[in-house]
Amino acid sequence: MRWFLLPAALLLAAAGPPPLAGDYALVGVHEAAGGLQLLPDGRFRYAFTYGALDETAEGRWRQEGDRIFLTTEPKPRPATWGLVGTEAGDPKVFALILENPRGQPIPNIQVRIRMDDGSEERGQTLGEWLEADLDTRTPVSVRFEVPVFELVSPEFPLDLKAARRYRYRFDPADTGVRDFHDWPLEIRGDLLAPPDAPQGQGFRKADRR
Repeated sequence: MRWFLLPAALLLAAAGPPPLAGDYALVGVHEAAGGLQLLPDGRFRYAFTYGALDETAEGRWRQEGDRIFLTTEPKPRPATWGLVGTEAGDPKVFALILENPRGQPIPNIQVRIRMDDGSEERGQTLGEWLEADLDTRTPVSVRFEVPVFELVSPEFPLDLKAARRYRYRFDPADTGVRDFHDWPLEIRGDLLAPPDAPQGQGFRKADRR
C-alpha cells in the first residue's frame, strides 16, 4: 500500500474557506466600539457605540459571493410624538412638558419654538414644566429633536388664544435599534467591512486559538 502526501496548499483548498459564523469585533474606527455575532442558524446580533450613540440590532444574515447581507428582524417600531392635552394656564406664561408613555417627564430633549415674527427660540425639556414669560412675540409652533438618533417631531402648531400650557408625549419605541435592510459587508479575509470602508476598518473575527 502506498501513501501519498498532498501539499499543504491542496489540503487547505480541499477544506474550503473558514466558516463565517462566529464573533467579530469592530476595528479601525477611532473612539468607537462594536461587535457582530453571526450564528450558524443564519441569525445575527449587532452592537455599536460612538459617543452618546448606542445602537443594537438582530435579525438574519446571508452570504452571496464575497459579501454578506444583514436584515433586521423584526422590523423596529418607529418613535412617535403627539399632543395629549392643553390647559388655559397663566395668560402671561407659555409652558410645555414632554412625557413618556407612562406620564413621566423626559428631560434633555431639544426644543425649537417658532415665534410669530419668524424668529426661533431653542432650549431643552426639563424634568418638569418648561416655562417662559411672554414678551411682544407669540409662539406659533413647537418642534422636538433628538439629534443623536436623527429624530425630529412634527411641527406642532400653537394657539395661545385657546391655551397657554401644552402637554406632549414621546414614545421612543425601538429607537436605538438599527434598521438594516440587506446591509452589505464585504468578506476581506477575517474582516467583514462595508464596501466603502478604508482598508483595515470593519468587523474582525475573534481568534479563538
